[in-house]
Amino acid sequence: MKKYFVLLVTITLFSCNENEEISNQQQNTQSGVVISFDDDYVNEWHEVNTVLQPYDWKATFFVTRFNQLSLDKIQKLKALKSEGHEIGGHGLNHLNAVNYIASNSTTAYINDEITPMITQMSSFDLAPTSFAYPYGSRNTTTDHLLLNEFQIIRGTTYGNAAPISQNCYYDSNSKLVFGLGIDKNYSHFNISYFLSLLEHAKKNNKIVIFYAHKPVLSFQNNYETEYQTLIEICNYVKNNNMKFYRMSELSDLEEAN
Repeated sequence: MKKYFVLLVTITLFSCNENEEISNQQQNTQSGVVISFDDDYVNEWHEVNTVLQPYDWKATFFVTRFNQLSLDKIQKLKALKSEGHEIGGHGLNHLNAVNYIASNSTTAYINDEITPMITQMSSFDLAPTSFAYPYGSRNTTTDHLLLNEFQIIRGTTYGNAAPISQNCYYDSNSKLVFGLGIDKNYSHFNISYFLSLLEHAKKNNKIVIFYAHKPVLSFQNNYETEYQTLIEICNYVKNNNMKFYRMSELSDLEEAN
């Protein structure tokens, strides 16, 4: 009986220490949001930055087809970076990673899609340290491959699951994160739902990850996010003393933990 008692006490103490460690990690992480944008809508990103500046917001812009951008657009990306935003990578040609590797090879994917993107972006002092999958297409092979190139990578998640069950929160145990789309054409689009995710993050010291494409004043086409959606999100974050994170800052948090 005495042995069982000692065992029970040991398990209880271990459990308490483990829970305390998890609690301390949560307390050390300020609740917040990562707002990210994909593709090459540089002019629209530059314009919406002016609209959202009053919220002291920060975002991560994942750029594709960098080799096709005009010098004016590249200068706008550099201006966004100078204001504290992050410029990430979204592939040189917006290739579907899983399909391309299946039809070619991992070496071909890196040589065709990743290395030239990094080289060209680096030549303008825009070397990316984070990457977002085009089409959200990924698997463990691509994850392993790209985590040799970037500090953190982003996939996608969908649906309107209860906030406690959503997969769009930063996980300190992984360099792979998942973002929830906030473009108006998504079936799960609902500003109140997005705010409920932020509310859950605020109460539980979590970080929500959102992604969008083309910011517009009024929705007309797929892959567009209205200014009002972004304003509502930024307003909630600022009014609740939450933090705007850039994607690569999540990697820094992991190292700190």
